Amino acid sequence: MKQFLPSTILSIFLLFAQQSHAQKAGLPYNRFTGEITQTKFVQTGQSREKSYNAIKAWIVKKYPNHRQLIRIDDAGSGQLVLQDTEPISSAKFKSFSYRVNIDIKDGNYTCTINTVKTLSPGADSYVTADQDFSNMGMYGQDIDDIDREISITKDKKELAKLFNERRVLTSFLRDYHKSHYVMDLHFTMIQNGIYQSVAGAGSLAAK
Repeated sequence: MKQFLPSTILSIFLLFAQQSHAQKAGLPYNRFTGEITQTKFVQTGQSREKSYNAIKAWIVKKYPNHRQLIRIDDAGSGQLVLQDTEPISSAKFKSFSYRVNIDIKDGNYTCTINTVKTLSPGADSYVTADQDFSNMGMYGQDIDDIDREISITKDKKELAKLFNERRVLTSFLRDYHKSHYVMDLHFTMIQNGIYQSVAGAGSLAAK
């Protein structure tokens, strides 16, 4: 029988304990790695070439700087990959980057948006967002712990300190949810735009 180390058991326990807070954001993510990934498989009922041309035309129209963003453009294999960034207006985040991977075949295509990273104010580089949901879970757990302390604390100075700590953590948690909400809207817009471009090309596209 496979043996589990105490650290592994603790990690699993914390993972499930944090989910009630982490799952409030609408973005789909891997609950073990935290990787944000949105994937859509669409049946088109049309040739790879026709779908490719329709999707490429949408990208060119949507992204005026598409030449700088497209990383892979292979009509023969039906592969389109682009990398872009979008701003976020919050105290904790400045912008986020993401990768759009489109695999087009005869009769269908798959669009996956992943490699999501965030840039904090004052930071020089983007860092992976894989830890977002874990951090959200920990902030939420800390807030729950503070709430319990508040309920039993009588000292006014200690209460003031606890309430201040709670405001800070709540602000961090709010920024995470706000940034993920913006990401979710943007990624859904991309998925819908690609879908509509193919559907408008006279396909039998169905989600």
